[in-house]
This record gives sequence, C-alpha cells and structure tokens, in this order.
Amino acid sequence: MSERVAPLDLLCTAQTVTDLLGRAIADRDRLDTFLLTAGLNQLVEDRLHPDPLQLHRAADFLDDSTARGAHLAAALARGAALVLRPIAVGRGAGELRRLRDALGDTSIRCGHTVLDPAADLSIGPTTVLPATRRLRGEILRIPTCFRSFDQHPDDVVELAHRLLKDADRSAPICVVGVRTSGSYLAPLCAAALELAGATAVSVRTYRPGRPWRRTEAAQLRAVVAAGGTIVVIDDPPVTGTALAKTGRAVEELGIPPRAIVFVLALAGTDTPATIRRWHTITLPWPQWSVHQRLTDEAVGATLAGLLGPEHDVVARHRPGAHGPSWARVRERYAVEITTGSGVTRREIAVEGAGLGYFGRHALAVAAALPGHFPSVYGLVEGLLYRDWVPGTDPPGDVAVAEQITRYVVDRRRALRVGSDPTTRLRGRRPAWEVAAGLLSGEFGQLGPAGQTVLLDRIVRKLLRVDTASIADGHTHARYWVRAEPTGPLRKVDFHQFSFSNLEMTCYDAIFDLAGAAADPPSCTFESQLRSAYLAQTGETIDPEKWLLYRLTQLWGLGRADELAGPDLEDRCAEAVHDYLATVFAVPQPTTTSAAPICALDLDGVLETDPLGFPCTTPTAALSLRALLVHGYQPVLVTGRSLPEAATRCRQFGLAGAVVEYGTALYDHRTRHCADLREGSAAQTMLEVRRYLGTHEGIEVDRRYRYSVRARSRRGPIPAALTRAITAMRGSGSRSAQSGAKR
Repeated sequence: MSERVAPLDLLCTAQTVTDLLGRAIADRDRLDTFLLTAGLNQLVEDRLHPDPLQLHRAADFLDDSTARGAHLAAALARGAALVLRPIAVGRGAGELRRLRDALGDTSIRCGHTVLDPAADLSIGPTTVLPATRRLRGEILRIPTCFRSFDQHPDDVVELAHRLLKDADRSAPICVVGVRTSGSYLAPLCAAALELAGATAVSVRTYRPGRPWRRTEAAQLRAVVAAGGTIVVIDDPPVTGTALAKTGRAVEELGIPPRAIVFVLALAGTDTPATIRRWHTITLPWPQWSVHQRLTDEAVGATLAGLLGPEHDVVARHRPGAHGPSWARVRERYAVEITTGSGVTRREIAVEGAGLGYFGRHALAVAAALPGHFPSVYGLVEGLLYRDWVPGTDPPGDVAVAEQITRYVVDRRRALRVGSDPTTRLRGRRPAWEVAAGLLSGEFGQLGPAGQTVLLDRIVRKLLRVDTASIADGHTHARYWVRAEPTGPLRKVDFHQFSFSNLEMTCYDAIFDLAGAAADPPSCTFESQLRSAYLAQTGETIDPEKWLLYRLTQLWGLGRADELAGPDLEDRCAEAVHDYLATVFAVPQPTTTSAAPICALDLDGVLETDPLGFPCTTPTAALSLRALLVHGYQPVLVTGRSLPEAATRCRQFGLAGAVVEYGTALYDHRTRHCADLREGSAAQTMLEVRRYLGTHEGIEVDRRYRYSVRARSRRGPIPAALTRAITAMRGSGSRSAQSGAKR
C-alpha cells in the first residue's frame, strides 16, 4: 500500500481529484474513495447548474432589496440566466448528465463500503475519467461537514435510523443534499437508509437559488406521487436560510410540505425557526458520535496506537480547552505514557481536523513547518493528537512581530504551490472578492453592479500573487502561545482556517501578515510587522495591497464575532488612515506652539462613512497635509471619544483635539489630557454610566471617558430613562444629558 494522500492544497481541480481517486482506489482507502467520488459528483452537478454572468446571485440580492422595481429586476435576471444556461454548460451536457448519474450511483455504493466493512469496494477509475475532459479545470468546493465540522458517518447512520423508526421502509425516498455538504451527506444517508432496510432510495443535490432541471423535478414529483418522502440533508444550520430556500424550492414543484422532512445534525440543541414549518429529525450536538471518541479510555487507546507497540497510555480529561469554532472539538488531557524505560507525563490536545484526506492536510502542514507548531502525534477518525501548549505572557511587541513574520515567510517557502486558483472562485468569497465588496459602498445603491463591472477586475490586479502558497488565514497576534517564558512562539490553530467554512481563500503570504496587523496588541505593531518583513525578505509591501488585506481580515473577524461594534469600526478606520498617511506622506508637524490653529470637526468635515465606518477621506488627508506644510496647527473639535481623536492625531501629525462634546482637551505633543468638566460633573458622569449599565438593551460606549455616550438596541433611549438621567444631581445632570446619545 502506498503512503496515504495528505495534500497541502485542498482546492483541487477535477484532474487532481481524479488522480487522487485513482490512488485511493489502488490503496483500497474506502473513506477517501467515497470523499473523492462525491467531490467529482459535486463538480459535475455545479457545472450542470451554472450561474451565468452571476445573474442568480444578482437576483438573490435584488430579492432582498426594498428598492422600487427590485423584484421585477430579479425575475428578469433569473429569466436571463435560464436562457444563458445551455451556453454556460457548453457542449456535452448529455455526457455530463450521464456522468452525474454514474457518479451518483457510485457515491452511494462507496457510501456502503464506508458504513459496512463487509461491503465490497468494487469501483474502477475508468468510471470517472471522462470528468476531467468536460469540467475544464473547475475547482472543488470543500464540504463543511467533513472539513470544518466534526460530523462523522456514524452520525448519518443515527439520523437514518431515526428517520426510519416509524416509517414504511418500502415507500420511496429521495434524499436531497444541499450542496456542497449535501453532495457528501446525501449519498451517505442513502447508503445508511438502504442498510437499514429502505428499498427504494434515490439521491439528488440542490444549490439554493438555482432552478431544477426538468429531469430532477420529474424525479421528485414521481417519488411523492408514489407515496414517498423528500428528505433534505445538510450540515448543521446557523440561520437555516439555505435549508428554507431548499424547502420552498421543493414545494414550488407542487410537493406538499407534509412530504418534506429535514434530517440534520445540530451544533446546539435548537432547530432554527426558519425551518420549523417542516418536519425535522435532528441529532443535537451532545449526541454526536465525536464525543464517544473523546472519553479518557478512547483517547488513551488511540494515543497508544499512534505511539506504537509497548506504549501503555492512561489519559485523564482536563478542563480549560475550547474549540476554535462551533461544531468543532478541542479537548485537553493529562496522559501517562508507560514503556519499558519508565513513565512519561505529558499534556496533549485532541481537536477536530477533518475526515480522510481533508484531515490529513493538517499532517502535511505540520510536517512542512515543524519548528512553528506543537508536536503532532497523528490523526485518527478526524481527530488530531498534538502536544498541549499552555501559553504564558507574550514577549515584547518587537519579538512577537519578528516571530510572526518569520512564520509567514517560512510558510510561503514551505507551502508553495504552482498557481493561484482564486481568480476562478468568483462567487465563493475569495479574499479579492471580499475586498472588492468592501469598497463597493462607494457606489451607493449601485454597489453590486459597480463591483461586478469595475471593482472585481481592479482589485484582482491589485492583489495579484507573485508567489502562491497555502495561507494560514488566522494569524492574529493573540493566536500565538509559548510553553515557556523565554521559549519560541507556537502557532496552535495552524490547520483549521486555510480551507474553512468562512472561506476568504487567499494564496498570498502578505494576507497572513495583514491578519496579524488587523487587531494589533499596540499602535506600533503594524509598522513593526512591515519592517520585519522587509528585513527578512528585502521586499516592500504595496500600500494598496496592505490596506485591502487588512480590511478583508477585519471583515473576517467581524463575521466570526471575534471583533464587533466600535472596536471593529476603529480598526477599519485605523487601516484606512495608516494607508492615507503612508501614501500622502503626511509630514510630522514642524510648527511652533505660536503657529495659528485651524479647528476642524470630524463627522461630515474630515470623515464620511460610505465604507460602512467613519474614516478620513483622501481629500481631507491632503487638506491636513497642506495645513501642516503651510505652518498651521490642525486641531480636532469633535464629539468623538478621546482614543479616536488621539489615534487620528498620531496618524496625521495633528497638534491635539477638543473631544467628547467639549469635556476634555488633548495635547498630542505632551500626550496630556485636561478635564474641562466643572463641579460635580465627573461624579455625575460616573453615576450615569453605572445607571445605564444596569439596563438591559442599553449599550454604553466604553471608549468615552469624560462623557457618556449610549444607545438603545431597540431604537431611541426610552423617555423615562432620559428623564431619570436629567434629574440626577442638579446642574451636573445637564452634562450627563448632553453626553447621552439617542
């Protein structure tokens, strides 16, 4: 048997998938054979259901719009997509349909071999060889279920048993998998149903928003006409929006809701409200099979098998570990390893990495960069076993910046690939597409059109990758730990985010470096990273590329709820201001304290928010530069907080600011802030802040130090609350009232 496949790059072309499938068949690797066959089938299905000119995507956007005529435009877009579909599919549609049917049947047979060790693995590589000729290098989509979540075939078996518990096993069942995960889960579910006694099971997949082909619609109607059931399966839902769209698409074929059943594993215990109108069969998170493989006995036995003969392992679970994302485990264990030479005590982590070759990607990355990660013992049943790194207080910023930069540079060298496939990933949120979307706000309501027609092309050129490599995708400074106070940094989450369900795919090492700068530990950390990169590579980073990658990384932090609200806005504004200060080379002030002062407001004067957060415009940055060059002292006069104003003074070389509605005066040259409040106003502000903090639904902006700024999550601050604040401590209450924001 040859060495098991452990690819670095999981975004495979059809040709690569076919090659890997040939190896899996030769190795008689049942799980990989299934995964790769299902992956090829997904490629064929997506090719048969294209989105020409992104018209379906545009229609989805228009359906959510409240603009006049938006729904009519959406209908026209979908009609145009139907007309253009044969052209987008291209020649050989008939061969593709036959290939899809063959691959669908083969996927179910391979599912049998995964679920039943006695089943015969009889599949020849010639079955799938025609795929590469018709797919023209299209890129595989990664299934979240078996890559980013800890779902297992055993979970699908349990769901199938629950579905058939009180059902007529002779009635026909069509399992509809919601692509992409459904391309893998549906044939596995069909195989599990057949093994459980169901006699008439078929499979189809569906991508929400795409129309059914006539043969698919006829198949679903025939199943229901014969008294059967349409079973919809997907990975654990967050909002359930995609599942609800699938349910409605099935109903639009004339199928009644009572004939539709959703079969789902849940990351929690509650079914999303969006799909509760349909019958659901669920497997809550505490009942997933992964927990059975995390008992002390199971972990000890597995680690002993990884270490080899003559190793006896006793494992004891310890608290304190947290998974990197939902539906993904990470547990900590104290282990005693007994051999003929004595007893060794260690702490290890057991964490989800993905099934089959999706999970072995982690082994390939660990082998390529051994000096940057904890020691890895192996991968079993989708769980990676590695040393636990407890973590200590981080070293100084310069040391952190240098070590992170060394990791980024080493990773680019060790994980280099032949080409950047992201230019072919339109509609799948690669980094360049996210960046273009962030800039599309400059076009107002025409943002999507401006992005498609103009921005996508420009941003792709700005983010061109010279040396493509597998990016980490999760390089923020807080994700590095040290086992010892003077030891080197270790990257713990080194395999989870390269090809995760959060997408944002990128093959540029600078993207990882920008990730470390997205939420820095200090105001100088960003410049330290760039300096370290220049010192280690001799390469300067293009300012536009650096800005776009920083904004994209921040968008990812916001999407993952790792950074939100004012903090996210502040970081985005800082990225833009760092760029403007670099490009326009704003000089350090050379004026004296006697130089004339020019007072400027921020909101509506220097700053606007078409990007979704308030930031200085290029014209405003040039104006500030001109004032400084001509001997003026620009000073901010603003209601914004002291930290915001101080950051802008640092970035643009301003003399100081009057902040927080006139309650404080900041001198940037001395870094001193004078409190301008009178009498008991300071104590009143403190009491108002505490008072508002006790009310549910009221958010108090913690950046404000001298005044109080608050907002209600449900609209204006209630009048009764405003009156209570006004009545607090007489004259001081006027200051408190002026600091509260409705």
